[in-house]
Amino acid sequence: MLSIKKLMLTLSTTVLLLSQAAFALPQALTANYSVHKGSLYLGDMKSTLRYAGNQYHYYKNTQAKGLAALITKAVIKENVDGVFRGDALTPTKYYFLQSTRKKSRIENTRFTPTNAIGTYKNDKFNVKLPKGTLDRASLELALANDISKKKAVLSYNVLERGKLKKYHFKRLGEEQLSTSSGKFTTTKVSVLRSGNKRSTTFWLAKELGYMPVKIVHKEKNDVITTLIKNYQSH
Repeated sequence: MLSIKKLMLTLSTTVLLLSQAAFALPQALTANYSVHKGSLYLGDMKSTLRYAGNQYHYYKNTQAKGLAALITKAVIKENVDGVFRGDALTPTKYYFLQSTRKKSRIENTRFTPTNAIGTYKNDKFNVKLPKGTLDRASLELALANDISKKKAVLSYNVLERGKLKKYHFKRLGEEQLSTSSGKFTTTKVSVLRSGNKRSTTFWLAKELGYMPVKIVHKEKNDVITTLIKNYQSH
């Protein structure tokens, strides 16, 4: 007969495995990307996704390099901590920093079960949230989960810059993508926006649990391309 201690451990392990199975999160990994504006190399982005039990930690850091570093000294940092249970992904703490030689802006948010409390550009906010609201980084994980489950509707409530927004994605089919890190089978999706001033398209790799291997953002006459260089699973 199992002891109470072993029984509790077995039950805890079972709950965790069921939680992970219900929410098909991407594998833990570190990925490095290059960032270009047209043919001009701007710098690198590094993303790290880790798990501890039913907690997730997703960090991204973009650093200007070369000529761009001399001109702008641009740095972008984005961090989120959260938990996942069943089919629910819940951020608990989100931080965003965008800094250049001339200015910086910071978004710092703490999530409660009903509200998002924080600051953006030193302005305080306290926003009541619909159930299932995400931050911008957790949105990538939720999208990966829904793509893996072939969900028909890809719509999300997102807390961004202290305001509640709705994100809608459209599938654009599958595409084989060759990179310096290898070949990937990707699902291509775009963010649906009113008008045509901005567009963002993601290539989400099946081999990486539908994490992005390529992102193209178009705004006015600028085209920013982020492309994976290498990755390491944890």
